[in-house]
Amino acid sequence: MRHRRSAGAVVVAAVAGLVLSACGSETEGDPVGAGGPSAPGTSATVPAPSSTVGGSGPAPQVSDPVDVAALEQNPCAALSDEQTQERNLEQGESEPMSDGSPTCIYRYSDDSGSRIRFVQVQDFANGLDDVYARADSLAVFEPTEVEGHPAVITQTHQDDRGDGFCDLQVGLTDEYVVSLMAQIDEASDDYPQGCEVTEVLAGDMIHNLRGQA
Repeated sequence: MRHRRSAGAVVVAAVAGLVLSACGSETEGDPVGAGGPSAPGTSATVPAPSSTVGGSGPAPQVSDPVDVAALEQNPCAALSDEQTQERNLEQGESEPMSDGSPTCIYRYSDDSGSRIRFVQVQDFANGLDDVYARADSLAVFEPTEVEGHPAVITQTHQDDRGDGFCDLQVGLTDEYVVSLMAQIDEASDDYPQGCEVTEVLAGDMIHNLRGQA
């Protein structure tokens, strides 16, 4: 469950469950930098940093960017139909955030209420540099890597990862970030592994955009 192609692990860990699950629910907030209220385990509004050129700031550069054209046209192009079936997820549903940022919600098919929201945050015009610029205002800021792409695990007000929440910011290019916001319910076999779930699905997204799904 901890690696992209450990589909067996992901599904095994969730034999009755799903992918390692997802984020969102009525307590769901907005991603880092987006407008609107926030809730435990989600990101909230933070003052925007001064403008810079993506890739020239503090964040690691994306050495092997992917083509994000499909995502720009349809946020639910993040995962293929085969991937959602493999991960025991329902088909994605497009639903914009309050600030207009395109999103796609993937719900677990186990009726646990767990889900993952993929968000294309409009405030991140400078890619992960904009996420790094907000580091001091976040309760959790942990750089990581997914399939060779720089990423950051974040939490806004407090660390709720033990409750199944996790936000993962992934740099697909130096100027393009997708936020995966996970909420794993206690009813899911994947609870409380929200961060593992987001990393698995972020890896799936990267492979899908490269035509390797």
